[in-house]
Amino acid sequence: MDPENSVTFENGLESELDLESTLNSIQYNIRQNLGVGQWGMIVRGIMCDTTEAVVARNFEYSYAPKQSWNDHYEIIAGANVVLHYVDEIQMPDTRKNYYRGAAYFYKAFAYLELIQYWGDCVLVDENVPMDSQAKSYWTEVADHAIDLAEKAAALLPDFDKVTTANGEAARYKSAPCKGAANTVLALLTSWKAGCKWFAQPSERNYDENELWKKAEAACTAIIGSESGQAKGVYQLATTPEEVCTSVLVGGSKESLYESQYIGFWDEFDMTGWNPLQDNATLFQTWPMMDIGKKDVQTATVRIYAETVKRMYESGDLRRDAYFYAFDEMSHPDSVSVTGGFAYPYKWRKVALVTSGSQIGKFLHIDQNRIWWRLADIYLLRAECRARLNKTELAIADLNEIRKRANAPLYNASEHGGDLRMTIFKEREKELIFEGYRYLDIVRNNYVRSMLGRGFRLASDQDYVDGCLFWAINTFAFVYNPRLRQNTYWQKYEQ
Repeated sequence: MDPENSVTFENGLESELDLESTLNSIQYNIRQNLGVGQWGMIVRGIMCDTTEAVVARNFEYSYAPKQSWNDHYEIIAGANVVLHYVDEIQMPDTRKNYYRGAAYFYKAFAYLELIQYWGDCVLVDENVPMDSQAKSYWTEVADHAIDLAEKAAALLPDFDKVTTANGEAARYKSAPCKGAANTVLALLTSWKAGCKWFAQPSERNYDENELWKKAEAACTAIIGSESGQAKGVYQLATTPEEVCTSVLVGGSKESLYESQYIGFWDEFDMTGWNPLQDNATLFQTWPMMDIGKKDVQTATVRIYAETVKRMYESGDLRRDAYFYAFDEMSHPDSVSVTGGFAYPYKWRKVALVTSGSQIGKFLHIDQNRIWWRLADIYLLRAECRARLNKTELAIADLNEIRKRANAPLYNASEHGGDLRMTIFKEREKELIFEGYRYLDIVRNNYVRSMLGRGFRLASDQDYVDGCLFWAINTFAFVYNPRLRQNTYWQKYEQ
């Protein structure tokens, strides 16, 4: 399904094309707006040595950092429109099931981000309430979203079987499919399981092991095999270099779900904040952008070459793929230029100015946003298995990623024998700069050892009260008088 601008629903939906257009408008919202403003969360946990974003990094706010969740609720509302009209339109049951599954997927996706970034939030089911509504605990919302994701995974076909209303094969991986739904299911179940440590005491009466089992099963459904090489729709790229030149560009077999940017830049206001474009340029400078080599010293996020050397053992192909000319730029003779910093180089494909005085200059990154990829799922399954004491299977998943990188296979002495920490560190290496590390830290309860000093000083009650999450934007209270600010941030409202 092609990306498309938003539509209105004043006259209802009368045809399958109307349903498809509504789904396209939801995807447009995801592509255009989701991720906007989340940099303040990402930078809390991004792998770096120094950053200009010290307030967020160290959790030293003197104000309530507010972000709007309006786009997420617009996604939920749009999905509810599809669910409301799908049975009123004449078409085969297989098509109805696709639209239902897609709507469930979008709702589950929106709720996943809501509980990860805002915690407690308003739960809106298919019967939209006309009056104001109080928040629900994030654990309750997680249960609702898990149910939605399970329904989506049951109804949606694999990506290679997805077709449009006109019967054409889906062109872009922005189309909801079984693999994307299982990914959201794995993320939801693992989040609720891993984050029990800061749930409200009254909401902790659940078996996290059952959730880890669900997450493991969802990951296995994506991978298509219990161990070793993937045998389903998705496949790992051959090398880390291919991750940069193909997977992160878009449309590869490793990509599970993405937002389609390539070919649709004319639909964007490039002067506004774009999650892919602007986040990447905060840490990736030369040679992606045609500026001086010394600009690495003033990037918003910086990582020392020595840190990279400690992260990636000699021979690990990710060191040379994910960092530009690493040996040359980390040589002592280059310090006067580099300041000792490495040059992140995960995003390669750029669009250049084609006219005017700046012709040939960097214009923007010309890649899709890859929400999740198969390597992420291998390592998430490894974490699930480590938590379930399936040690050998966890190690096998870990080694599947290491083999591609030509990295040494697992040794029981790593991190003092702490397999879960080893898997966390492997995610840190494989997914560096892709925006997952903060969420990984929270899910593993490494907040006091891995995050900035403000997180180390926070009390257990601060975490229960929601210090990990955004404060709710002021406008949300105008339309919902029963809404209350997240407990931790209420002290800034007085």
